Amino acid sequence: MGKALRVLVIIILILSVVSLIFANMLFAKRELLTKRNQILEETVIKVAKTIEAEDAESKAAIPLEKDIDPVEDRKLVSPQKQNMLDNYTVELETPNLPTFDLGSDKLRRQLRSLYVIDPATGEPVLDSLTQRPATSGKGSMQELLDSVFERAKVQQAKLNLTRDELKKMREKLSGSVDEINSLKTAGRETKVELTEKKEQIASLENEKSQLEDRVAKLTAEKRELNAELADTQNELETITDQKLVLEEDLTKAKELIEALKDKISGRSKQPASGGGGGGSGDVAVTALSAGDKATIIEANDDLKFAVLEFSDAAMTEMLGPERNNMLPQLEMNVRRPGRQSAAGEFITRVKLRQVVSGRNLVVADIMSDWQQATVEKGDVVFF
Repeated sequence: MGKALRVLVIIILILSVVSLIFANMLFAKRELLTKRNQILEETVIKVAKTIEAEDAESKAAIPLEKDIDPVEDRKLVSPQKQNMLDNYTVELETPNLPTFDLGSDKLRRQLRSLYVIDPATGEPVLDSLTQRPATSGKGSMQELLDSVFERAKVQQAKLNLTRDELKKMREKLSGSVDEINSLKTAGRETKVELTEKKEQIASLENEKSQLEDRVAKLTAEKRELNAELADTQNELETITDQKLVLEEDLTKAKELIEALKDKISGRSKQPASGGGGGGSGDVAVTALSAGDKATIIEANDDLKFAVLEFSDAAMTEMLGPERNNMLPQLEMNVRRPGRQSAAGEFITRVKLRQVVSGRNLVVADIMSDWQQATVEKGDVVFF
C-alpha cells in the first residue's frame, strides 16, 4: 500500500510540474494575443479616421464658358461658347468631410466584442441557425468593420472617379494651351505684318508721285493687258468645259467602283450559283484534290464574307478548262500559318458562293459555327 501511495505521489508531482510548464507557456501566449489585439484595435481606429463617413452634398458646377468660334477678321456680338465644366462632378472638390471615429469608449467596447451581446441579459445572442453565439449583427465588431469596409469601397470609387476627372481636365487644359499658343503665334505674325505694311505704305507714298508720271505709259500697256485678259478668259472657259467633262468621268468611275464593291461583297443581283464562264457548262464538281487552293485577300467579320483568290490550277479544277462550269458549293478550310492555339493553325470553314467573272476571285461565306478566330488577309484556304 505504501509503495502504491509513493507512486501516486510521484505521478501527481510530475503532472503538477507539467501543468506549471503549460501555464507559463499559455501566459506568454496570452500576453502575445493581448498586445496583438491592442495593436490591431488602435490601427483599425487610425485607419477608420482616414475614411469618409458620408458623401459630399451634390451640387451643380458654375458654368465656365469658352469661346469656340474661330479668330477671323470680323466682329462677333454673340460668339458660340462651350461649357468647359459640362458633366463635371463638383462634389469631388469638397474638403474635410467627416470621417469614422471609433475612439469613443462605446465603440471601442463594440470593436472588442466578437459576439452580439443581449443588453438585457449581458449574454451572447445565439444564432437562429447554428445555435451558437452570433458574430455578426448590430452591436458586434463585424458591424463596425463592415461599415468601414463599405465606406472604403465608396471612397476608392470616388478616388477612381477623381482620377478620371483629372485626366479629362488635363486633356481640356492641354487643348486650351495649344490653342493659346497657336493664337499667340498668329498674333506675333500679324504684328510683324502690320509693321511691314506701315513701312510699305510710307514707301508707296514716296512712289506715288513717280507713278503718276507713268500713267500715260501704263495706259498703252493696259490695252495690251486687256487683250491678254480676253485670251485668258477664253482659256478659262475651255478649262471649265474640260473640268465638267472630267467631273462626269469621275462620277461614272465612282459608280463603276461602287458596282464592283457590291459585286464583290455579295450584293449583286447575279444568282449565287453563277459560274465563271458560259451558262451551259458541265455540272459542278463535288470535291477537289487535297492541298492549298486559295488565299484570303479581303474579309469582313461583321458581314461574315471573304474574298478568296484561287490559283489558276484550282480555278481550272473547279470550273473546267474553259471555266464555264457552275461554281461548286463546296465548304473549304481556312488556316493561318504559325498560329498557336488549341485548334492549331485552323481558323474556320468557308462556303463558296459566287465567282467574280474574268478573275480568279470567289466570294465565300464565313461559317460562324466553325470559327476559332477572326479571318484576316493572308490566311490560306485548303481542301
